[in-house]
Amino acid sequence: MNRYTQANDPDAMKSCLTISLLYWLSFTLAHADNLVRVEDFGDNPGNITMYKYIPEDVPANAPLVVSLHGCRQNAEIYSRAGWIDLAREWKFYVLFPEQKLVNNPELRCWNWFEADNIRRGQGEIASIVQMIEKMQADHSIDANRIYSEGLSAGSWMVPILLATYPDIFAGGATNAGGPAFCAITKHYAWDFFRWWYNYFAIQNAYRCMDGINKSPEGWGELARDNGLEDYHGPWPIISIWHGDDDDTVEVMNQQELVDQWTNLHDIDQEPDNQEIMEADDTIIHKQYTDNEGKVLVETWLIEDMEHGTPIDEDSEQHCGEESDYIFDKGICAVRRIGQFWGIHQ
Repeated sequence: MNRYTQANDPDAMKSCLTISLLYWLSFTLAHADNLVRVEDFGDNPGNITMYKYIPEDVPANAPLVVSLHGCRQNAEIYSRAGWIDLAREWKFYVLFPEQKLVNNPELRCWNWFEADNIRRGQGEIASIVQMIEKMQADHSIDANRIYSEGLSAGSWMVPILLATYPDIFAGGATNAGGPAFCAITKHYAWDFFRWWYNYFAIQNAYRCMDGINKSPEGWGELARDNGLEDYHGPWPIISIWHGDDDDTVEVMNQQELVDQWTNLHDIDQEPDNQEIMEADDTIIHKQYTDNEGKVLVETWLIEDMEHGTPIDEDSEQHCGEESDYIFDKGICAVRRIGQFWGIHQ
């Protein structure tokens, strides 16, 4: 049957639609079966949902990765970025917090620009920490190997988590995000209908996404002042990913993140190592090290990539599946991030 005949045959069209629907359902259910919903993990001040992935034969004291989806996504969709495949191979736990539409109508973004959700012990980040504590209570997790990564709004939340809970996280990674506490919109009691708050929260978020130029000292001070009070311990390491064709979150945010986290680590803003890789597109990788040569901050800039995170569908080790904001660029971000953290060892 040629395409013209099929297009004009109602029974043939119905058959194709049925097959497509069954394929989509089997694909979705296969991924949904990977995730286990956890109902009771604390008082949940941020009113969000908890999912976890547990691979078979996880050893004692395994690492934990907290994976935060982007806007217009949920836990199941973002789980396709490759963390489940990697967890099966390297044997670690993955926690997938999920935003509720009631918290961010229509877009389901994490509220990284709202003061009530980014303070230690409050809102969405407090709920995420309660989920981590639930994982530690139920499973054998190495407290020194807990990490967080995210995409888009989830990515903006990652450096906030690292700065607010540096006593919990050993490292993090961002995909198309920006520096911690770029926007801190407060709600005032007199704003009964939240009109002022809602307007300025959106405006503040867009200002950050367009890029704000601060000095490394300015970004570092912002993280110290709004993160964990009087913290003097080691800061988490961070891997920073961005596409140079991102018109949602300007690429300059990658450098602002570098400025913030090199300042926190008290290292300079000049990369100590740089390599240019040729995959599907040109990829520029930079490393920022301490005096002993340990990489504390790294960046990956992906040529011709829009707002999203890269995967490598054709690699020998399976690395995710293309979806909205998940692009096949010939490099497996999750594997590179995991190696940077050291969870493959």
